[in-house]
Amino acid sequence: MSDENYTLGYGKGSMEWMTSRTADGHGAFLLPYLKPGMRFLDCGCGPGTLTYGFAGYVAPGEAIGIDRENTQSERIRKLAERECVANLRFEQGDIYALPFEDESFDVVFASAVLGSVTDANGVVREMTRVLRPAGVIGLKEFDHDGDLIWPLTPIIEKSIEHYHAIRAHNGHEPSAGRRLKEFMIDNGCRVDYINAYFDQQTTTEELVPYVERNNQLFREVLGPQYYELDWTTPEEMEECIEEWRRFARNPAAIYLSAWIEAIGIKR
Repeated sequence: MSDENYTLGYGKGSMEWMTSRTADGHGAFLLPYLKPGMRFLDCGCGPGTLTYGFAGYVAPGEAIGIDRENTQSERIRKLAERECVANLRFEQGDIYALPFEDESFDVVFASAVLGSVTDANGVVREMTRVLRPAGVIGLKEFDHDGDLIWPLTPIIEKSIEHYHAIRAHNGHEPSAGRRLKEFMIDNGCRVDYINAYFDQQTTTEELVPYVERNNQLFREVLGPQYYELDWTTPEEMEECIEEWRRFARNPAAIYLSAWIEAIGIKR
């Protein structure tokens, strides 16, 4: 299995966000392409909430979620068992070397994966390998260079710089979203749909919980990486966390996260 240094880790802050994603919300762009009986693969499925939702749209076809860290999906696996969702299963595996036959899926999907690997094009190549001709590939990715955050202070600017720098240090691209068309075209797919939008946090009621979740990520996952590289200290990190809290309470503050979503059809 590939040895990727996953920047966001598996702490509470990261898991809360990933678990909040649903097929009807985060994955809605893919729904018009799904039909009952399709075989569906979610690459880098994380906690499995998206896979669970998509399973309902392709039933009785099989929906499989695969991730290198399969303990994340334990809660959804138990929920599926209680609700007798027979067409859903999860596997542990490497998205650079998927354990499936060539051309064995009707739909392949990945969200917030390509910006967290060292070879995004290689992942898409492997996804298209297991995709049948005329099959559907759905990709969704953040594009941090397109984020709009205001107002900025020196501490917040430094916080953003550190986040971009740690992604680069780990070999990850903070703006993978803008390359989705490129990845699809390079791997033999016709781009059928592409859209860009902002995940918008524009009120105090939205910003306070959003910032607190990010602060958990700073404490649990990002901070230790920064300390090891001698970029900051725990005391400076606490000062940064308090600055983000002041930002969230500022009635003029906005935090707009840029996302790109795309659909390709394998030629």
